[in-house]
Amino acid sequence: MRRLLTALLPALAAALGGCFTGIESTPRISGDDVRRADVHVTAEQQLMHAVEAEPPARWRPGKRWLVGDDRISLVFAAPLPEGTDSLAGRVLRLDSMGRYTGISGDTLLAPVFVTDDGARLTYRTAIKAEALDSLATLELPFAIELSAVEAADSLLRGRTVYITTPQRLEHDGRRTDGLRHVPVRVLGVEPGTVRYPLRVVFADVDSATRSVMLTYGDGPAATRNFDRLFSFTDPRHSYPRITPATWEHIMHSQVTTGMTRDECRLALGAPQRIDRNGGHAGQYERWSYDQGIYLIFEDGFLIKYRQ
Repeated sequence: MRRLLTALLPALAAALGGCFTGIESTPRISGDDVRRADVHVTAEQQLMHAVEAEPPARWRPGKRWLVGDDRISLVFAAPLPEGTDSLAGRVLRLDSMGRYTGISGDTLLAPVFVTDDGARLTYRTAIKAEALDSLATLELPFAIELSAVEAADSLLRGRTVYITTPQRLEHDGRRTDGLRHVPVRVLGVEPGTVRYPLRVVFADVDSATRSVMLTYGDGPAATRNFDRLFSFTDPRHSYPRITPATWEHIMHSQVTTGMTRDECRLALGAPQRIDRNGGHAGQYERWSYDQGIYLIFEDGFLIKYRQ
């Protein structure tokens, strides 16, 4: 056994001290893994907990949804009323929480909605009526629940926050880029799209009115929540050792050699993938982003990148 171990030691040492290729790595860590490691509830998350879909047991007549897609007509039990060509952009109000008997004989929920011109539309769900009190949510497909938009507006309107993304929308919907980690003043929250139901409208550093689209809640569709794009505090207070010259790079979403991992994360956000490799020459990491962007660190400092 001792002879076998002696024979294997050189090969084992070579494997552990192999050079960094940028492809082979141990272990592989995804961006989701990086985010999951940060499990504490932030002030931004805590504030937005009040923005959520209302449990259907609390729905009352008059509750409103904004239709975001004409495909909503597919969920209703009958064709749209004659003369109604499109529902997109129209507001539906809850008329009543109806019931119907399914083919199995069960009593199922069938909320009834009314349009602004008085048309009644019935959404026959596959949910048993007896489950109503235990339901956390009941989604109306292709529509935006306006109570959530109103809750977000009441929480954010008038606040000065720091935006952590360069992505913006102009007033006409065109995409544009701006600075990261700069203060902006929230002017209000409006309905967005079915995928991103909240549009946060703000005055940018140049006083222009711009917006970003958000999700809310903690479901699988909540991929762009407020805490991922905004902060209540100036990040410079949390990183006092970052020089003004480096902050200029960070604000413009740029990196340069010599930057630390924290500085690069502030400049580009969390990577999609992190590949690590360690050996006698040093500790190496490769961070990979969309569009072929990558960063390579040696002992925690950026030595090579493609942006």
